[in-house]
Amino acid sequence: MTAPGRAHRPGGTRAPALAVLIAAAAVLTACAGSPRPPVAAPGTSAAAAPSSAAPTPSPSPEDTRPAGRCLDDYPGQIPDAVFLVGSLTAEGLRENGICYRLAPPPPGEQEPPSWDSLPRVCPTGAHASDALIADRRGINRIWNSAPKPDEHWTVSYDHTVTRYDGRGAVDYLAELRAAVKRCGPYTEHGVRHDYAIVSGPKLGDESLRMTLHRRHLREPEGMPQEATYYISVVRRGAYVGVVVDHGWEGSPTHDAAIFDVMAQAAKRLPAA
Repeated sequence: MTAPGRAHRPGGTRAPALAVLIAAAAVLTACAGSPRPPVAAPGTSAAAAPSSAAPTPSPSPEDTRPAGRCLDDYPGQIPDAVFLVGSLTAEGLRENGICYRLAPPPPGEQEPPSWDSLPRVCPTGAHASDALIADRRGINRIWNSAPKPDEHWTVSYDHTVTRYDGRGAVDYLAELRAAVKRCGPYTEHGVRHDYAIVSGPKLGDESLRMTLHRRHLREPEGMPQEATYYISVVRRGAYVGVVVDHGWEGSPTHDAAIFDVMAQAAKRLPAA
């Protein structure tokens, strides 16, 4: 798959270590992601994020696409209301926006190792359904996942909402299922990636709960050598919402917190 850019980390992927995470960004594909400079939003718990009824699609007040090397040219009609913003302001949403197609870095510069904003089940290639993308928007959210108000557990996740033409939304989930069967684990930048589909609740019209097991070939400093992260893919009509957990400094978000985020995010998908 040809990797699109990743997010306002301009482009869309996250570097593994905290120092790198706060300094830099990421890279995403159709099986994947892109880079963005993450801006730490004030910590808020999943329970604090409102879970109102599914919003009606309407234009966002401003263009939220990251500038610079980002090549995204989506219409920008996906509203703020589809995201669990917590204490993020409209400006904060723009600052934490994901870029999915990133121009190559200037000569002599290299992309830092990064995490994908969308599941990249195969190391290369593209989804056929990408040709049917009508609009796409995503954010990276850094938040407090602690179950008690007096505790603070900083973690992060990427949330992408895509509107497809025709059968694109249905095809995207089918392509993910097929890719998990077809493509096995792969190693990139010294990290082994292994995707799987696991059991989970039915959300929207159809849904997938996936895991990504990441294992560093060499033990990293200050981080676990391996960990498993959850991914939620939910379709509602022509819309698909994807939540990808990134945890913090190599450790995933605890299950109850990320599952709650995924359930709330599914409720916010527009009905179409």
